[in-house]
Amino acid sequence: MSLSSLLTSLSGLWAIKADALTSLTDSLQQLTDAPESAAARAGASRTEENPPYRLDGPVAIVPVTGTLTKNGLRLWGMDLLTSMRGIGAALRQAEVDPAVRAILLDVDSPGGTVDGIEELAGAVAAAGADKPLYAYADGLMASAAYWLSCGAREIAAPATAEVGSIGVVMMHREMSKALDEVGVKYTVIAAGHYKAAGNSVEPLSDEMRAYLQSGIDDTYELFLRAVEQGRKVSREKALAMADGKIFIAGEALKAGLIDRVCSRAAFISHIKESTVMNLAELKAQHPEAVKELRAELEVGIAAAVAQAQDSARAEAAKAEQERILALAGAVLGESALAQLQQLAASGVTPEQAAALRGVFTQMAAVTAKADKQQEALAALKAAAAGKPLSPLAVLGEEDTKAAPDFDALVAAHIKAEGCSRGAAITAMAAAHPEEHQAWIDAQNAQQKGRK
Repeated sequence: MSLSSLLTSLSGLWAIKADALTSLTDSLQQLTDAPESAAARAGASRTEENPPYRLDGPVAIVPVTGTLTKNGLRLWGMDLLTSMRGIGAALRQAEVDPAVRAILLDVDSPGGTVDGIEELAGAVAAAGADKPLYAYADGLMASAAYWLSCGAREIAAPATAEVGSIGVVMMHREMSKALDEVGVKYTVIAAGHYKAAGNSVEPLSDEMRAYLQSGIDDTYELFLRAVEQGRKVSREKALAMADGKIFIAGEALKAGLIDRVCSRAAFISHIKESTVMNLAELKAQHPEAVKELRAELEVGIAAAVAQAQDSARAEAAKAEQERILALAGAVLGESALAQLQQLAASGVTPEQAAALRGVFTQMAAVTAKADKQQEALAALKAAAAGKPLSPLAVLGEEDTKAAPDFDALVAAHIKAEGCSRGAAITAMAAAHPEEHQAWIDAQNAQQKGRK
């Protein structure tokens, strides 16, 4: 926006403090009257654009300062007016920045033009739908500045801040008398009854005043709806808030315009603490993401359980193998034990090892002759090669009908396991029920013979 076009637009609709509009008009007029001196005063001003926002941890702080217009105004290195579209661009950038988890509108503004405010309010709503968005009244949050801020998740202000001025204002400049004094006469030529409504060279008629007022009322209605939706209040409550009054922070809190009175640093700390999303919020806002995370978690848990089970089975198999080797060594001797250890390293399965435990227990009942040992080792080698394992083959007793002596089985089990005789009898009875029954019968026969 150029300076000349801005001066022309001063008679348009503004959502701004009335005294701020008057001050702006005076300042712009001074620039028009003495541009050279204004340029000199602006010589020390910055010449580079401000960054769109700055980061305080995960919080993007977007400045909203000065008088707001749709495109702003920059002259002689000095920002005279703030661009609403520039603020909107900063919000969109923060919205997609992975380093940003929350956004703070850092507001110190009297408001601005109506033109452009709904566009900016839409950008605020879009950013707030994607990431938590907050607003802070750092001195003044009035009119259009409140319009764009009222949709924030929370609004805070220091105790001395001013908040409010919810309303719409128009300034009509009537210059007909001044023109008459200098002998200048303007004639307005227009097509359309209301085309020249509110021009500055004619007195404002009641009809044209009513016409202009209707436009103000329509805009005021838009402002009210924004307050209703943003603050989640009733129409009655919104009307009580939107009477044009400026509230000091404490009164603004009571009236419902803001949510807390605190320092800027305290509010930023509060925002940082609130950036951790709880499970309920995550489910509500991102149900599909929660579903995907749950599925991934279930797969991970299943894999971890399977790994733990495999590890436990491996440890159990190793322990069983060690017990069997100890038993075999006791039965076959140390020289045979060395060969058995080599077999174990070559890959005797846990299932084969479990079968071998009973075989070696039985072998204790057999005379440990050298040929018997060799036959047993041959059978073990066959087992390691994946061939069926025959206990009788290991014992070298496939061709005999003689069963091992139950007492010998018990003695071998005690030697291998280091357990009591009672425990050994119980274990061997379960493993060799026929031999156990024969042993019982023999015991009973002995008892009868003694009688």
